[in-house]
Formats: sequence, C-alpha cells, structure tokens
Amino acid sequence: MVSYACTMHRNQEPRVTPAFEATATFAPLMFPQAKGNRPLPRAALWVHRLLRPLGRVSPEAMDASTGLFNRAGLFAAARQEVGRHAAGAPVAAIVLEFSDLAEVREIYGAPVARKVVKEVVRRLRAAAGRRGLVGRTGAGQFTVILAGLEAHDALGQLHRALGKPARVEFDAGDSEIVLVPDFVVDEMDAGAGAVQPLYRSMARELERNRKDERRRLHYLASERERHSRPMLIRD
Repeated sequence: MVSYACTMHRNQEPRVTPAFEATATFAPLMFPQAKGNRPLPRAALWVHRLLRPLGRVSPEAMDASTGLFNRAGLFAAARQEVGRHAAGAPVAAIVLEFSDLAEVREIYGAPVARKVVKEVVRRLRAAAGRRGLVGRTGAGQFTVILAGLEAHDALGQLHRALGKPARVEFDAGDSEIVLVPDFVVDEMDAGAGAVQPLYRSMARELERNRKDERRRLHYLASERERHSRPMLIRD
C-alpha cells in the first residue's frame, strides 16, 4: 500500500512523501425532513441524485450548512459504495484540513466565510467526480472517498481540481483569500468494508503532521529572534 502526506503553508512548496466545513449557507431547497420543515441547502439535491442507486438519503446523514454528508452519513454511504466493489479493488481516501477557515470568518465576516466555504465545497466535489463521496468530518475538515481508485490516482484527481500545490482561491474584492489545506491520501482494500478505521488512522497522521509543522515553524521563529538580538557591546 502506498500513501501520501502533504503539509503546505503560505509561500512554501508542498512536501509530498511516500508513507502517507466550517459553515456555508446555500440557497435553500425544500427537502424531505425527518424533523420539522427546515430546508436543506440546494446542494443536498446533488447528493440525493448521486446516491439514488444506494437508497434514500436520510436528512440526518447530511450536514445542513454545506449540503455534504456529515461524518456518520459519509461512513454509511461509503460502506454501501465500497460494497459494490470486489475484494482486492482499491478504495482511496483524502482527508483535508482547512485550518484557515476560522480565521477567514474572524477577519472577513460571516458572509465572506460562507462564500469561501461554498468554493471549497465546489472544488472538493470536482475532486470527487461523479462517483466519489464528500463529507464534512470536522469544523474545517473534509473527507473524500473514491472507491475504485488507488492513492496516487486520487492525488492526481485532487491536484486537477485544486491545483498543485493544492489550494482554494477566492476573490474578496479588495483582497484575495488563498486557503492551502493540510491533507493526507491513503487507500484500503474494498474487502475491508468499513472506511472508519482508515479515516481514523489518516486523521491521526494529519494531526501529527500539523503538530510537527507547528513545532518546526516555532523553532525557526525562535532561531530568527535569537539571531536578530542586538550584540552586547562591552566597554
């Protein structure tokens, strides 16, 4: 099994090595609800049409703010989709963390943040293609499941949708917002069935990579500060 990890930051080239949703509000569309009559986003219809062969999509499986699957809904849908492939077939997964989304909301406000997340969702759907599944699995974390693809093919699909290095750009009028996600790509055998163990392993690796990068940046900042101190002049 080959997996990839990539941690990228502003003004820095990505490091790709073997090893391995914030909030958004779309134009509402009335959609069957189990509780109440609150509309789900228009984007939910896209998911409903995509998964029609898999059966009815429960509103409880959806993230109401983005129209994507929530974590439980993604795992349930992935289990059915993986089950359509014979043992030995690859199933690729991509876990991405857009840690700057919270900062975008603080600096630019909720309306701009919603538009930025909408663009993130659009790009990730493009990366998933017609047969892939996309879910919001954390506040700024998204997961793409691509049954039938190996990890290196999934990485290529991600780069075609988000560029290389992977990023999401948004024109905010007087400034341009650029989000560069941290992400990991890995794969499993379709015979394993459930994707939760793979996801948990990838999420832990992603967090380790991010902690390592934060330590590295803290060390570099400390070194710059140490070397920039004025020399002590003795009489």
